[in-house]
Amino acid sequence: MPYSVEITLADLPSFDEDAGIPMYLLPDMFDTIGEAKDAAAAHIASLGRDPITVLFAITDQNGLTIMTSADVKE
Repeated sequence: MPYSVEITLADLPSFDEDAGIPMYLLPDMFDTIGEAKDAAAAHIASLGRDPITVLFAITDQNGLTIMTSADVKE
């Protein structure tokens, strides 16, 4: 089953009413949850931000959330 990774940048709140939460999907689909999790971790590391300010969610082809960054135990 293909999995996708959604990235959310947890920035400080903005008072600009047009500003939304910066979210985007990684362009690739992944065959396993492990591959998706590894891709999320690599992408987050490449951003040059404090990792605590970047969240991810892995979803299946039906859009159901399978795992989030809150589920990852360090």
